[in-house]
Amino acid sequence: MRGIDHGILLAALDPDAPGRAAALAALSGPDVPAATDEEILAFLESAPEQPSAAAFWRELRDGGRVRVLPASPAAFEAVLDRAAQGRAEDVRAARTALTLVEAGIDTLLTACPKRYPELPGLTLERLQPGSDPVSRYGRQWLDEADLAAVTRALRSDWLTTGPTVERFERAVARVAGAAHGVAVSSGTAALHCAMAALDIGPGDEVLVPPLTFSATANCVVYQGGTPVFADVEPGTLLLDPEAVRRAVTPRTRAIIAVDYTGQPCDYGSLRAITREHGLALVADACHSLGASENGHPAGSLADITCFSFHPVKHITTGEGGMLVTDDPALAEAARRFRNHGITADFRQRERSASFAYDIPRLGRNYRLPEFNCALGLSQLNKLPLFLARRRELAETYRQALAGVATLAPLALRPEVEHAYHLFVVRARTESIRDSLFAALRGRGVGVNVHYIPVHLLDFYRRTLHTGPGLCPEAEAAFETILTLPLHPGMRPGDARRVAGLIMECLENGQKNNEPNA
Repeated sequence: MRGIDHGILLAALDPDAPGRAAALAALSGPDVPAATDEEILAFLESAPEQPSAAAFWRELRDGGRVRVLPASPAAFEAVLDRAAQGRAEDVRAARTALTLVEAGIDTLLTACPKRYPELPGLTLERLQPGSDPVSRYGRQWLDEADLAAVTRALRSDWLTTGPTVERFERAVARVAGAAHGVAVSSGTAALHCAMAALDIGPGDEVLVPPLTFSATANCVVYQGGTPVFADVEPGTLLLDPEAVRRAVTPRTRAIIAVDYTGQPCDYGSLRAITREHGLALVADACHSLGASENGHPAGSLADITCFSFHPVKHITTGEGGMLVTDDPALAEAARRFRNHGITADFRQRERSASFAYDIPRLGRNYRLPEFNCALGLSQLNKLPLFLARRRELAETYRQALAGVATLAPLALRPEVEHAYHLFVVRARTESIRDSLFAALRGRGVGVNVHYIPVHLLDFYRRTLHTGPGLCPEAEAAFETILTLPLHPGMRPGDARRVAGLIMECLENGQKNNEPNA
């Protein structure tokens, strides 16, 4: 399959575009008259690389009206059905769609609904040949704009510590509602930088929830501190403020709150605790880019917020992460820590025409290269659409599973806007969860379990002498939770199909457990 420039398809769809004939000639077969030299010139002058079109693309990007649509043979069936009824606009859409398929074009187009029509039947999906969108619980979603952005970065003068890193930091910080951003090589690195910036060290305790990826606790250990596990609320599985309050000791220095599945924690209650005891509040928002609490975006709810850009997250840089904060001193400390602890990086030394630097405290090499940040910037343009699709899928699951007595989604906090990194349900019993997991995996559905409580992992059992009974709510949840597939490459029909398989597997399991007549 080959790709085609977004601008060509946009021009072909716009009756008023000066280069429409040239664009149609690029898309269509021999029945379309060849474009004249003047028309080709007019099209080239309006191409996305030119200033006039670049202004339009900035409008799309900044206005939040971006729609990303692929060309896929399966998506055109509804178009063809309507075209058979003879409506002119449907015939035109079908002709363009069929031309794309026959030409082997598998690109993604970006259209502004207010100025450009959208082809009926095109939906947000991008499937690799032969793959099923529900075969994994999460996956990246890339388009030609992403590939082009990475290619441009690879051809630039900078591969690391260059201007694209700073652009990406500013863009994410703006979305997160924070003043400063520090791009790093992973979400784990962001958490480690946060602990280093707060000067966590031996003898210090940091309160963390057990129902999270191990990096949330590991980052404390990296600094020589001690993670102390505080239990979660039974309905949301978010960090329980009352459990936090009970766990505070004179050695407590900070709290790390995890926005599990993409739902922000109760930061109002956690803030009250940190003010009372003089603690720092860190948000592990690796699940919640694009979420908000009481209208305040994730990234503005804690002293430091950490994001992940792993391929299953809301946007991806391949691997990567970012720390955001309003505190310039914390941001500077994190920047130094990600670059070996050096007081001035290469670009700063170059700007000042100096070779001098120092390392007052050791750091790590957690830098994120330019081409990863270029991918992140391109992905960030599509974040509103990705979030809308995730929320649509979550609502589809909720409606489709509403009548299932043995399975329930997690509770929702009324004051938050959920980002839905994960869609987690709880089974009535562990045996139901385990049999459902096995049955769905056997049907090719990529269900998963997030997570084994960290305090039950061998390292923490051995080093901190943790074990069963420490966090009963998290332990009970672990026995019954199941993560269903949810990512932008899915459509609502995929979610309904998964829900149907769930009900079928539950029904079969119930029949198998019935006594013989």
